[in-house]
Amino acid sequence: MKLKIIILILITLLLGSCLQRNNPLDPVGNPDVIVPDEVRDVSCTASPPGATHKYVIIQWTANNPENTDGYKVYRGLAYSANYTCVDTVFTNVCNHGSEAWHSVLPGDYWYRVSGYKDIYDINTQQYIGRLEGRLSEARFVRVPL
Repeated sequence: MKLKIIILILITLLLGSCLQRNNPLDPVGNPDVIVPDEVRDVSCTASPPGATHKYVIIQWTANNPENTDGYKVYRGLAYSANYTCVDTVFTNVCNHGSEAWHSVLPGDYWYRVSGYKDIYDINTQQYIGRLEGRLSEARFVRVPL
């Protein structure tokens, strides 16, 4: 009985690996997909000490507009922590804390940025999805009291 189960599992794995996968956002399987460049030269500047409204300005070198439609800004509480998307912008500057829903408190933060490209079907111009590039190197900033 065990031998039959093992053989059945092996056959299932072999057949499953032969299936053709079609992901329209896969740049390997779809050569028409343009992958955003990795974001470079990220810098962070915190609000000055004693400022009543805390913020962090994140800047980076803009990607080529042919492969990047916008950027996602992520924040973490440690270098190797989980990062949460805190903003989506269309330029190479983000003022995190400039809006009421962007809460920035005094403390230590790490920021990372990625570029994204909205993908459309070439023939129908129907929106397929958003392809996000690699995250930038993490940058540290301390927001003072």
